[in-house]
Amino acid sequence: KNDEITWRYIIEKRIVDDQERSDVLLDSVASQANRAELALLKSIREGSVTLPLIEIQYTSKNSDDPKPAFTMTSLELSHRYADAYLRDSQLNGKIFDKTELGQMFRKASSDDATVLYQHDPGSLVFGAWNSYRLGHQAKFPRIYASEVIGWDPQIGERMTVRIDQQNLTGGVEHTDDGWKFIKTAEKNKGGKLSEIGHGHIIPKLPPGGVTVTSAERVATISFAALNRLGFGSVDAKESVAARTVLAAYALLADRLAFSGPSLWLRSGCELLVMSDNLEWVKRGGDTEVLKLGASDSIALYKYAVEQAKELKPICEPQSFVFQDNITDAIQFALTKASTPETENSDNTTDADGATDIGDTTEV
Repeated sequence: KNDEITWRYIIEKRIVDDQERSDVLLDSVASQANRAELALLKSIREGSVTLPLIEIQYTSKNSDDPKPAFTMTSLELSHRYADAYLRDSQLNGKIFDKTELGQMFRKASSDDATVLYQHDPGSLVFGAWNSYRLGHQAKFPRIYASEVIGWDPQIGERMTVRIDQQNLTGGVEHTDDGWKFIKTAEKNKGGKLSEIGHGHIIPKLPPGGVTVTSAERVATISFAALNRLGFGSVDAKESVAARTVLAAYALLADRLAFSGPSLWLRSGCELLVMSDNLEWVKRGGDTEVLKLGASDSIALYKYAVEQAKELKPICEPQSFVFQDNITDAIQFALTKASTPETENSDNTTDADGATDIGDTTEV
């Protein structure tokens, strides 16, 4: 095995039925969470469900901007409620951290997570840490986790090459209007024709993917982790109702993202679902089988929210706008910045106390 290729895959040993077995990580916990968040966002935009959502609007200062406006949402931010994009937004001229919501976010803790429950429950379900602010900041461990692994992996090899029909050779000099041809290619990044889509690309050995006997998705919702969350001075009944909403939110995200007949991970890697088991795991390991489809999960979430209204209602979507400094950076990235070293990349990577949700899939 080529060590340069092997290190790109996360391969480990697990004990299954008292026997050691090899597996490879096909989709990580973080990646699965992002898929679940995008499934929630898609459902919101289709009108299937109403969820708390924070939106940040970008509007170009330049009328010639080819991408004049777009919206980023709390379901797309890498650091969720603590993301730098949200920090660098404003409402009615006031920077986010000085708005009422921003100040409440700064005070959120595991003892009183009410503001996140109301405005961004995804931060509690998928986990978040306010690491970009100074001082001691609260950490919210995820209560929902999912990953996809492949069993008995065999690492493959493949060769990539591109042949230019005209066999162009030479170099590139970048200009404000694009580029111009020079006879000798520079050794620095961006100085070769192959880096802008012309000329040969010499044979190279990218990751060759893995072959597995089967793949399995294992997901959990931890009620022990949920039980650590408090909601200020509300009574025990209201706290349980809020935790129920968060559990229903996690189930909703999972079912919307992963209850279909197949799971598309990336080009060349689509997994056919052979079985989908949802179980309530009890003390001692005993389980109770549950059935919950996407439509059922929507009804469950709506019912849970209705029962928890005494805690204060789940909030409607709110919109902020970006500050000038981040707007300038976004506008530059959209219209001016160029990254020739990424323009012609042919490398791809094919593998890169609880309710237990398991998918068994085959490739």
